[in-house]
Amino acid sequence: MTSTDTSPLAQLLDAARGPLGPRIDLDLGHTDGPLGELAQLLSTLNGFTVFNAGIQLFHAGPTGLGPELQRWNTPSTWKDTYAGQADGLFCFAQDLFGRQFAITGNHDIVTFDPETADRTPIGTSLEGWAAWLLADPDVRGAHSFAGAWQDRHGPLDHHQRLIPLRLFTTGGGYDDDNLVAKDATTCMRIRGPFASTIHDLPDGAQVHLMPDQPHTTDAGADGTQIAYAELDVFADYNSFFVQDETVRFDPDDWTMPLINDLIAGDNGVFGVGTARRTTVPVILDVRTTAPDDNFDDWDHVTEAGLRTTTGRIIVSMLNYTPSIPRTTIPPGDYTARVYAKGFHTISDDGRFGDDLYHLILWPGDIHPPRVLKRYPGTLPGG
Repeated sequence: MTSTDTSPLAQLLDAARGPLGPRIDLDLGHTDGPLGELAQLLSTLNGFTVFNAGIQLFHAGPTGLGPELQRWNTPSTWKDTYAGQADGLFCFAQDLFGRQFAITGNHDIVTFDPETADRTPIGTSLEGWAAWLLADPDVRGAHSFAGAWQDRHGPLDHHQRLIPLRLFTTGGGYDDDNLVAKDATTCMRIRGPFASTIHDLPDGAQVHLMPDQPHTTDAGADGTQIAYAELDVFADYNSFFVQDETVRFDPDDWTMPLINDLIAGDNGVFGVGTARRTTVPVILDVRTTAPDDNFDDWDHVTEAGLRTTTGRIIVSMLNYTPSIPRTTIPPGDYTARVYAKGFHTISDDGRFGDDLYHLILWPGDIHPPRVLKRYPGTLPGG
């Protein structure tokens, strides 16, 4: 590659910032095909960023800035969370949001979507990859967006990418409130289980983000369980509501109780305060009898009540669209107890964590909202 070479890859290199690692003579086991091209490229410029770091090509070797090529492709780094959906990919670069650029079989270059695990062919050479990027740097390389975001928030570390708090595939947007800079490996591992779950599902199918079945001592194995649902609830403003699907109400007066007590309610509708303002795992567990009063495994326990005339329950942030799942139970009045845990896992910015909200309902009186066990600490992030 010479300064007079006007090939797409040469144009990309002219705009690049690098190297990200020291000089290396790289051998990837091939002298031709995309792997041969990649070895030659990294032996010339060992890693770089381009388009205001909207695109990052990994460096090779034990020292350098950002992810290292071979380690990035080790299954235990992040691919193991994709349940086989990332097998056969040799990822060599990524965009601002962690979309991977990968070589398959040393003959094709594809994009790999971290939220869906979908692969999209874009060429058969690095020259083709560079031409594809240069055809639309703002859309394919996040050029303008990367520059504008870093102007507002400061430069990204070479190990960081942006991840949405509410995933793009579940309706999340590109606004500042929904994006956070996070270690690139962590970004991939967060989305792996979700992608492996939805990859082969038809459009419109209901999916769940909850990684593990929670431990409960009396979850209805004796036939006492009426209904059970594992839900992923977008807790905008650090809260969500449990209600009959036909009820409409104004929760403005509930703001302080939801902040202070993580519970509020009136007239057979109740709201739950959460430790994070993002999608959180919620168990809706409806039984014929009350649960026990052992709160040892829980950080915060509250109680309220629910009245349903239709027997169709929604758990959401004032979202009544058909996409919100309905749980069917017998109409009537229910006592509701909310068990919450995992508060010690919440990140300092209050955005990430392994918190869980287990809602147990049983036929009974509608209690005024009350705290049965209070979390003794202050939640991170506020």
